[in-house]
Amino acid sequence: MSLNIKDPSIFDELGPEKIVFLRDASVDMTGILVIDNTAIGWPAGGIRMAPDITVEEMARLARAMTYKFASYRLKVGGAKAGIMADPLSDKKDLLVASFAEAIKTNIIEDKYYCGPDMGTYDRDIERIFNIIGNPGLVPKPLGMKKNGFPVEELYTGYGVCYCVEAVFNYLKNLGEFGENYKPKIILEGFGKVGVGIAMSLKELGFKLTGVSTIKGGIFDEDGLDLDKLLELKLKHGDNLINQYESKNLVKIEKEKLFELSSEYPTDFLIPGARPDVINRNIIDKIEAKAIIPASNIPFEKGITTTLKERGIIDFPDFVANAGEVLALGVNKVAKNADEIFVYVKEKINEKAMEIVNGALDKNLSAYDYAVDDALSYIMKYLNRKAKKIEKLNKKY
Repeated sequence: MSLNIKDPSIFDELGPEKIVFLRDASVDMTGILVIDNTAIGWPAGGIRMAPDITVEEMARLARAMTYKFASYRLKVGGAKAGIMADPLSDKKDLLVASFAEAIKTNIIEDKYYCGPDMGTYDRDIERIFNIIGNPGLVPKPLGMKKNGFPVEELYTGYGVCYCVEAVFNYLKNLGEFGENYKPKIILEGFGKVGVGIAMSLKELGFKLTGVSTIKGGIFDEDGLDLDKLLELKLKHGDNLINQYESKNLVKIEKEKLFELSSEYPTDFLIPGARPDVINRNIIDKIEAKAIIPASNIPFEKGITTTLKERGIIDFPDFVANAGEVLALGVNKVAKNADEIFVYVKEKINEKAMEIVNGALDKNLSAYDYAVDDALSYIMKYLNRKAKKIEKLNKKY
């Protein structure tokens, strides 16, 4: 990881408050913790593991968490942590243990609460909390499954589809779709979030025409068989791409999956992998009514202006992928998993409709409207914090 910060725009009136580099030369562990803002509450955000993470990426991810919590008016601050390593490495467990020891003080003193992110899993987070001596912080699993998958792994994916459904209904009311039309969707990524998306799309009766994993991409203009995809996921993991068969199947490089939207009718794109996949190199090669992200920071800086000009709804990632965050906030009082799904749907649908209608009223892109909305909430707490500092200055 380069310590050279090439993009000074990551620093603004909100943060980051702290950028902590973590290094353990004995096992060659390099990590980073970015605490973006704590004016609203204690910071929270997942731990990512990838060999090419950068300071800028982690800062942008931490900011997305700040926006996420603020969008839903949760009293939590934004943060994100990362371990610079291949998550498939034989040294993963050793690196996670080293990272846990290195970040222990920050979890305890900064009250930083971590969860799994790309490249890490519940088991990794459980080990971290055990190593630092706080096993009680690990969320207790509900012990329920849906189609063979733990329900905790599905909330984010279902939340993304609640946004797809809300935007679809919004566009239908504007006359963009016929009464019995079923939208066509291309999904990037088929991890636990992608699985939740597939299950939800099946319940909605929407068509998933394309999907990708690290092994490649597949596309069928008539729609992929969602039951078959889920079955192959359980049996073959990411290699389901090479096991799936259908009459009109098209196999394609995973990086070019979204480009098929300019060749075949496509209504929604769902980015679900690394940052900046919607960028200047691809923007002229895609067509869709809306982009509803499952991943964090999928929009390259400045690209939302182009999307608005082209009439493509740039739905904010930090609103669309908040399902798990919302579920964690209510799972202690909900009687069962179904109640949690209902709660998540109500919250996300309400916010989604607020954003698309508000963006239309103010002639903003959906993404820009959502950022302004989050900022309006955050600034109230920043102003209170500033007044507190001013009082301390006068007193001492």
